[in-house]
Amino acid sequence: MARDRIRLIETLVLSGPNLWSYRPCVWMRIDLGKYEETPTDRIPGFHDRLVRLLPGLSEHHCSEGREGGFLFRVREGTWLGHVAEHVAIQIQNRIGIPVSFGRTRVTKVPGVYNLVYEMEEERVGVKAGKLALDVVEACAEDEVGDLDLEERLDDLKRLREKAALGPSTRSIVEKAEARGIPYIRMNDKSFVILGSGVHQKRIQATIASTTSFLGVEIAGDKDLTKRLLGDAGIPVPKGYVVEDEEDAADVARKLGWPVVVKPLDASHGRGILTNIRDEEELRAAYREARKHREEVIVERFLEGVDFRFVVVAGKFICAAQRVPAFVVGDGKKTIEELVVETNKDPRRGIGHEKVLTKIELDELSVAFLSRKGLTPKSVPAAGETVAVKSTANLSTGGISRDVTDLVHPSNIEMAERIARIVGLDIAGIDVVAPTVEKPIGDVNGGVVEVNAAPGFRMHTHPTEGMPRDVAGAVVDMLFPPGAPTRIPIVSVTGTNGKTTTTRLIAHVARQAGHKVGLTTTEAVYVGSEEVMRGDCTGPSSARVVLRDPTVTFAALETARGGMLRFGLGYDWANVGVVTNIAADHLGLRDIDTLDDLAKLKSLVTERVFPDGVAVFNAEDAYAPYMAGRTKARVALFSLDPGNELLRSHVASGGLGAVMDRHDTLCLYRSTLRIPLVHARQIPITFDGRARFNIANALAAALACFASGIDLDDIRGGLTTFHPSPFQAPGRANVYEFRDFKLMIDYCHNPHAMATVAPFLSSMTRERLVVVMNAPGDRRNEDYAEMGRLAAPHFDHVVLRDDEDLRGRQPGEVAGLLREALLANGMAPEAVEFAKNEPEAVRRAISLARKDDLVAVFADRIGKVAALVDFERQKESRGEAAAR
Repeated sequence: MARDRIRLIETLVLSGPNLWSYRPCVWMRIDLGKYEETPTDRIPGFHDRLVRLLPGLSEHHCSEGREGGFLFRVREGTWLGHVAEHVAIQIQNRIGIPVSFGRTRVTKVPGVYNLVYEMEEERVGVKAGKLALDVVEACAEDEVGDLDLEERLDDLKRLREKAALGPSTRSIVEKAEARGIPYIRMNDKSFVILGSGVHQKRIQATIASTTSFLGVEIAGDKDLTKRLLGDAGIPVPKGYVVEDEEDAADVARKLGWPVVVKPLDASHGRGILTNIRDEEELRAAYREARKHREEVIVERFLEGVDFRFVVVAGKFICAAQRVPAFVVGDGKKTIEELVVETNKDPRRGIGHEKVLTKIELDELSVAFLSRKGLTPKSVPAAGETVAVKSTANLSTGGISRDVTDLVHPSNIEMAERIARIVGLDIAGIDVVAPTVEKPIGDVNGGVVEVNAAPGFRMHTHPTEGMPRDVAGAVVDMLFPPGAPTRIPIVSVTGTNGKTTTTRLIAHVARQAGHKVGLTTTEAVYVGSEEVMRGDCTGPSSARVVLRDPTVTFAALETARGGMLRFGLGYDWANVGVVTNIAADHLGLRDIDTLDDLAKLKSLVTERVFPDGVAVFNAEDAYAPYMAGRTKARVALFSLDPGNELLRSHVASGGLGAVMDRHDTLCLYRSTLRIPLVHARQIPITFDGRARFNIANALAAALACFASGIDLDDIRGGLTTFHPSPFQAPGRANVYEFRDFKLMIDYCHNPHAMATVAPFLSSMTRERLVVVMNAPGDRRNEDYAEMGRLAAPHFDHVVLRDDEDLRGRQPGEVAGLLREALLANGMAPEAVEFAKNEPEAVRRAISLARKDDLVAVFADRIGKVAALVDFERQKESRGEAAAR
């Protein structure tokens, strides 16, 4: 039976560096259906239909490495998933998004492909991919006539305009990126955090966190601004706030025609009408202004040209002449036809899409033309310039000319004074004058407005003249050269040990005086406060820490799931740690082998600054492979002082950490040996018996040393970090009952079992009673291996289900573990089932005898800890009652 056509199975947005690329990407999992058996060379007309729809595909190189290479592949025969990748890229190119990266890879499921392509903004990127699938299928089925591609591209353009950062905000963000300053976009508008943690600054459009609120309020009150400037001797046009239409007419007569009418607080020229010469026009202008603000101002009209000065941090930066939208007649076409022609200029786009905005003949334009005796149907003479807007805003189709080098020194000083008078560190000052080459007061000019959040597009992309780096001036104001912009980030991944290692790093950093932001499998912490609960090892949790303005140091547990599904939550770290690579989570999302897993987890160390440090376990077989993938300095740790990889690394001048033959943890910087503490002095090692925690301590010590933390703070942190529910919840937490001890741990895979089971045996004086299970999304062979490793050490096992079965049937995982335990020597009566985790814990406690050790491999650590505390209190109350 033939399968259906192309089906989109799943869509993931990888917003940070990821398995596929360091750039933001969309990852679609698609099923080609019947097309799996039909490459492009076997679909008649496919190539020609595709090129007609998207001729820009002719520029794609693909694996051929030359222009036209992709279409060569289409002619020769390639799969439709590969075509969809290139189409998704080209669709974004068509609407002005300069992306280029893409990958398409077959999965182990026949006909199912991973389709990955670069994106700029999430919603636009996802829609581009869905449209790409429709384009490919329409070409395959010869249904391009039903596609409405141009209309859908226009919809996509509008979505991009709505979702994208405005040009001014974008220019600041791009300049910050060029300086290596990270940013986080906080909403779908223009609110952005620049920098991280305690060093962050914030912007919304071109208002910064350093901008005075009072200055913004003053600038928003045009009447107050004029009075302040007038009192300071700045030339301003005379004007008044009016109460109603009659008052407006009275004020206009008093000032003398022509006048300007505008809302008291408006931007982008909204509601402003200029050069009003009679009462009829004035009344219409008043009604238009009232649509935007209840309070309206009427002021004298100044003859001259519209200029915008920008002052940043008290210094004049640039100036531009703004020209209202206009058309030039040819003696044949009407004004509306000339507007259409003008809008064909490739520099013009929708809104802020391009450096110029398309002109729209709206009601205000028609009214403005009618004042000159014209209509949209009028035909201007050849060479005649006709303005179609009364205001000179780029957002309504105007153009700009850079005049920075022409501004008279007196006007520069005036602009800098104005910014200080109003109280703005980023100010746009609007001047109307015949010229700026002379003092504006000498040529009957004046200052008509002062703007908080001035637009930068006219300066960064002037229609004529030299671009000016106004965004760079803002970034330099927020972050003077040499000022810190980032907090230290230590990112930790690995199969086992990452939670303990991350918590230990955070503890040492606190000892060193840092306000630490910490992400773990249990929660996010800022300082000692829990601010978010849950599995917080993904990118959204990392961003919670990085955008907190009190944090001075970030310790991030970074798990494979978050990296795989969403990417990293940061761009670069100072230190990356991979504790180990072992079989866990294999078979999920095409991570099928240890090679796959090592490649994924090495992302953490690939995204360490070149002058940072990547920390690896020298005893791990994948350490050399992962070390070869990073540009950072490499550091190695090992429990074995004779480890050849570590010895060679240190001898060649590398950084290392090892437990020596006397059980002392030592750092090596080149051949310099730096003793830290004896293993038994570290509480989490249980007098040196928990070797896995000695390895974690070595990794943490190396990471802290690489982060610049003092040796004494490292020693103090190692010796004061306890396996308690407060410092390391669910990691070898010991609870004392009257006759026995109970330990809660998170042993959940074969690699962990190989180290934890012998450790528990070494802690046991009598029997070892264990509550265990494993997550349902592991392979059957993983359960078999866990049973093989556990059976020689455990005396009695209570099996139970996890709350989340992860696709398994009730009792299925417990049954597989029981089979493995029995197959490896445990007696049937020593293995039993419980309905759920609380029942299993109570059953294990009831089985405990004097000097036994009960070990609970917990699923819901917090719930289990609360239950154990309750059982201890119940025992204490029973003893008290007996006394």
